[in-house]
Amino acid sequence: MALEYTHYVVPYVLALLVSVALVARLWRYRDRRGATGFIFDVAGLILLSAVYIVQLVSTDLSAKLFWWNWRFVPMTFMAAGYMITAIEYTDHEEWLTYRTGAAIAAVPVLSQLLVWTNDAHGLFYGYEYDAAANLLVPHFGPLYWLFASVAVGYLIVGIYLLLDLSLTQRAFLKQSTILVGSIVLVLVGEAVWWLGLVPIDPLPLTSTVKVVGFLFGVARFELLDIVPVARNKVIENMRDGVFVVDRTGRVVDVNEAGRRLAARPEPVRRPISDVLDAEVPAVGEGEGEERSEIELTVEGERRQFDFRITPLYDDSGARSGRLLVFRDITELKQREEELSILNRIVRHDIRNDMTVIKGRGELLDEHVDDGQPHLDAMTESAEHVIELTENVGNLMASITGEATVDVEPVDVGALLRRQVTQASQQFDDAEFEVEGEIPYNCRVEANEMLSSVFTNLFNNAVQHNDGPTPTVHVRAECDDSAVHIEIADDGPGIPADRREEIFGRGEKGLDSTGTGVGLYLVDTLVEQYGGSIEVTDSAAGGALFRITLPLADAESRPVATEPT
Repeated sequence: MALEYTHYVVPYVLALLVSVALVARLWRYRDRRGATGFIFDVAGLILLSAVYIVQLVSTDLSAKLFWWNWRFVPMTFMAAGYMITAIEYTDHEEWLTYRTGAAIAAVPVLSQLLVWTNDAHGLFYGYEYDAAANLLVPHFGPLYWLFASVAVGYLIVGIYLLLDLSLTQRAFLKQSTILVGSIVLVLVGEAVWWLGLVPIDPLPLTSTVKVVGFLFGVARFELLDIVPVARNKVIENMRDGVFVVDRTGRVVDVNEAGRRLAARPEPVRRPISDVLDAEVPAVGEGEGEERSEIELTVEGERRQFDFRITPLYDDSGARSGRLLVFRDITELKQREEELSILNRIVRHDIRNDMTVIKGRGELLDEHVDDGQPHLDAMTESAEHVIELTENVGNLMASITGEATVDVEPVDVGALLRRQVTQASQQFDDAEFEVEGEIPYNCRVEANEMLSSVFTNLFNNAVQHNDGPTPTVHVRAECDDSAVHIEIADDGPGIPADRREEIFGRGEKGLDSTGTGVGLYLVDTLVEQYGGSIEVTDSAAGGALFRITLPLADAESRPVATEPT
């Protein structure tokens, strides 16, 4: 096959080299939604450029016709690839069935059969040979225009999907503009050639510009990093305000609830700090989720929001953006305030009055003879109500955050020893036995409400025991990571099928006279301290509560004697 250089080949060589270089970069995104179709498109572009180069430098007419006939295969690849890109990018993958795949594959097969038999029917194209310029000048027949209509139809489907995306989801306007604008350039170039305004087909050249534009969108607008996958179903129906920001902190997407929070009518592509009317906590560089509270003005009203920041990563592990979620907690805060007021009533007013009743009853004790059982019942009920108000108050303080929220290192061994001593003094008819030595210097992250954990477990062990002398065994051990505390009794025990239920709100268990919230409070507090609690059978047949609390820091090393 004789070859001869022509200056017409220069732009096609450049297009081939640029396309090969760009496809190497595009290959990094091959697992992203929308990338598969575009790689198919670029592969067709490389083949088309190569075919055009060989066809242009060939001097033999039969060789030119041979390579000319092969151009229709990569052209189909390119048009179908663009349509597939749009289908994947706009989340219409249900269109890509085996049937549609077979129909798309049939186009290049049928077109090649018609092209290679063109000498017999002449319906696909005719040609003239310009020997001086070494150019093949085609004249297109009806079958070519049918083929071109199918290819353009693929492109129109893609354009329609992307325009619909840009109209319904304004956040993707720039991405859609790049994809639509680049293919419009290709169509304009083909129209110019069909009209005979240029001597050679500019398709490889305009398609190379299209690829460059696509990769610009990938780099500048994270075109393949954040795509509209089922966005309407997932985000638009959320009542929480949702913002997606890129690496630079600019908003790339926002749902309708988020737009209501924005101080500007169009928040997309603006820095998140300019979008909201309050100082947004810095979008941290941590690897995990960050959470805080923020106050915003919504329709002239100040409202409180739970604010969460979640980093977004691409498949290579690189950070691609962040997800900001604003949940309105204004009503929740109002309920907490109401609970706080109720808490003060329970803990102070009712408890103080019952303390007075109990004290007066004790003063009457030495003056009452026949009515002693009634006085004892009254005093016992007063003690029960006082205990109830204490537990309910602690529980509400824990729920509303009225109690000290911040935790600090607490020597759990020292606290446990004090609680054992207090319980021994409170329950004269019970025995509290400490097995071994309670270690010193075992510090856990807790607060002043940790004492309520031990108080409730000791009360539970004694009050639920009908024996003449309830016995409570206390054991504590500390290792390198946690402290383990066991509180066991010789009471009736807790059936295995009730051991999860007893920690539920309002659970009294075994028809007891307990307060009903004590064990729920214990479980709530232990969980807040990052620990765990479980119940099983004790050696004496009663209940054994095992608490595990993580140590606060590396300095929490257990010692056998009290530090001086």
